[in-house]
Amino acid sequence: MIYFTLIFKRLLESITTLIVISFLIFSLAELVPGDLAELTAGLEFDNEDKSVEEQIQAYRKQLGLDRNFIVRWVEWLVLAFQGDFGNSYLTERNILSDIGNAFPISIELTFISVLISSLIGIPIGLFSAFKPNGIFDQIRKILLITLSIPTFVIATLFVIYASEYIPAIFTSEFYLFRDNPLLHFKSLILPSITVSLAIMPMIAQMTRTTTVEILNEPFIITAKSKGTSDFRILYIHTLKASIAPVITLIGLLFGSLVGGLIITESIFNIPGLGRMILNSIFLRDFQVAVAGTWIICGVYVFINLIVDLIYLVLDPRQRL
Repeated sequence: MIYFTLIFKRLLESITTLIVISFLIFSLAELVPGDLAELTAGLEFDNEDKSVEEQIQAYRKQLGLDRNFIVRWVEWLVLAFQGDFGNSYLTERNILSDIGNAFPISIELTFISVLISSLIGIPIGLFSAFKPNGIFDQIRKILLITLSIPTFVIATLFVIYASEYIPAIFTSEFYLFRDNPLLHFKSLILPSITVSLAIMPMIAQMTRTTTVEILNEPFIITAKSKGTSDFRILYIHTLKASIAPVITLIGLLFGSLVGGLIITESIFNIPGLGRMILNSIFLRDFQVAVAGTWIICGVYVFINLIVDLIYLVLDPRQRL
């Protein structure tokens, strides 16, 4: 019964968070100078020409931008929870359809990047904690350097050097899986490595920190005194006890990366959700920008919910 109560509480918190986030996103879009009506009228600066101003007001009325902010937000929110984001004011295409094309690409890139980082970062963290100052600990220290290097610098260097010296893993175009599976994965190699280098040090460091704490626990000391093998101590006892905070971090990283790949997607010419939102902001198509941003926030909230539920299973203390 306690599980259902906790799940219901988490769901309620998630829905409330999404409602608050939608209001904040809508408010920010409202505060941005200029709108699609001005862009359509060809204005970038104030103009006192009354005929042009009348044209702008007429277009705003046509788009519904002249209505009360709260009314527009409530209407949008009700439709959004039904999966209806309307059509783009600029392209007149269905927004949900466009998001449906871009979103899987961002999810795939995020998944591959997190998978690579986890498969390499967790073992590095485990072994660096088990054998301080060993080779894995040195690798961990080297990886920490990449945290101080901006992602766009790494991505740009990859594009320059890979295009010149390693063309086998570089492509300037993005290919869908259904069009060409081989070129599709080739399109994701360098972007995935770029993102992995940014998050792998965090996963390795978190794993090492939690593992060091667990290795000093009495039950580990007892297991060592009984002659338990290093493999069993590390992978059976230690990893099971220390993995919960690492899973939390991986979940948070996954959620933040879905919408945080704007720079990577732009440099590697990947038509993901982050790049779509950036383009819509430049074009002042805020209907698309608001919907895409809200979807990203929804993914982040959903992943946090899943992580919380997993945490309840891995750590019984959270149920108290």
